[in-house]
Amino acid sequence: MEDSTSDPKSKIQELIDYQINPAVAGHGGVIELLDYKDGVVYLRMGGGCQGCGMANVTLKQGIERMLREEIPEILQVVDTTDHAGGTNPYYQPSK
Repeated sequence: MEDSTSDPKSKIQELIDYQINPAVAGHGGVIELLDYKDGVVYLRMGGGCQGCGMANVTLKQGIERMLREEIPEILQVVDTTDHAGGTNPYYQPSK
């Protein structure tokens, strides 16, 4: 069995599960790893992240920065989300 530190895809999934998703869960969001290939991470943003006006900021300044700090071979993080779709794409804080 491969050590997760030598397998970038496993390391990315660990970061999503234990650091990224707990952080975005406060806004009802969830991040899903679709694939990692040739230095590119493919993600889908769901829940409160889907359609949120800050999704790109979260992706570039939060998720991508964290992943690239931990896994330097990552060249790019791509959001494959259809931000116009979904049943409840916008986060609205409760009053």
